[in-house]
Amino acid sequence: MLGIDEFAFRRGATYGTVLIDVETRRPIDLLPDRTADTVASWLADHPEIEVICRDRCSTFSQAAARAAPDAIQVADRWHLLHSLARAVERTAHQHRVCLRKDAETDQPQEPSDPASLAALIGPPEPSDPPDGQLLARVRQWHSDIHQLRERGWTISRIADRLGRDRKTVRHYLTTDLDQILASARERRPNGHINRFKPYLQHRFRGGATNAAALFREIRERGYRGSRVVVTKYIATLRAGTAIPEPPRPIPSPRRITTWIMRRPESLTDSQREQLDRILDACPDLATARDLAHEFSAIARERRGQDLTGWMTRALGQGPQPVRGFAAFLQNDWDAVVNGLTLPWSSGPVEGQVTRIKLIKRRSYGRASFALLRTPVLAQPP
Repeated sequence: MLGIDEFAFRRGATYGTVLIDVETRRPIDLLPDRTADTVASWLADHPEIEVICRDRCSTFSQAAARAAPDAIQVADRWHLLHSLARAVERTAHQHRVCLRKDAETDQPQEPSDPASLAALIGPPEPSDPPDGQLLARVRQWHSDIHQLRERGWTISRIADRLGRDRKTVRHYLTTDLDQILASARERRPNGHINRFKPYLQHRFRGGATNAAALFREIRERGYRGSRVVVTKYIATLRAGTAIPEPPRPIPSPRRITTWIMRRPESLTDSQREQLDRILDACPDLATARDLAHEFSAIARERRGQDLTGWMTRALGQGPQPVRGFAAFLQNDWDAVVNGLTLPWSSGPVEGQVTRIKLIKRRSYGRASFALLRTPVLAQPP
């Protein structure tokens, strides 16, 4: 049982071929290039080959058909799923316009229960590090103020020199540094209110316009900023000058593809909700999702006999990129069916390609083919 794949001497320029025994997972030989003639010549010298595990490279399929026509060719399942994911991603790219329109016209529903109301509050911001910029400034101010005071400077003169208020200077002179630092750690920038703005907007639209009462509400829910900040923000809501919240972002095609290709039970509630909204707005993506899930189940459960029915649905109902993927499978039909039915795959070959990369790094990429071949084929003790 032979596994075959390419590896790079110099990526994008020159490539070789690695051949391994799939059962023992050990390398058999290394070839200096990846041409069909070189591979076919090697196969002709090894008539004992019965199974050939490979990716979708046409060079290897042509060489196998020419020199080992009786061998069973097995297309790798991972490469098949990877090609399907690329087709789904191209579908998402083609439908960015309808997704953007959906994001512009869709209005978020008003929460109707306490749990949904609490969900309007964003996640807490990370605390300032102990030696953050704010605390470093506090230490420096404390040191400067005490040094000037020891030199006989008055509070007014220190305030003028450092550009601080006299009350601040007096506070630094009469308060321990640890207490000042503790107070600074609990202080939060005005931007801390940002994660509470959706909550405040909803409560304001519901008739709760008292800034003091709203301050107490968000204080109970984790807000640690100033009441003045809340009062000013409620004033902007009352005057209609509050900056609107940014529009709901559109997930990238790659992220949408990741959600589609993963099992539904592995998605979070938020991811599942976003994906459902996207699929409702784009029927072609919904069809691509259904076909992708069905193909993944066939590959996972090795039900290659069901591929014919999937192919009929993909060619008749699928979006254009998925139809292209299905049509491409027809060019390598027997190997694809074998890959979705038989237990063998090219996984061990990929592991040897990674090992070759490690050996190349150890030799700084300067090893000749003969020198590289020696450690690759060396058997572990």
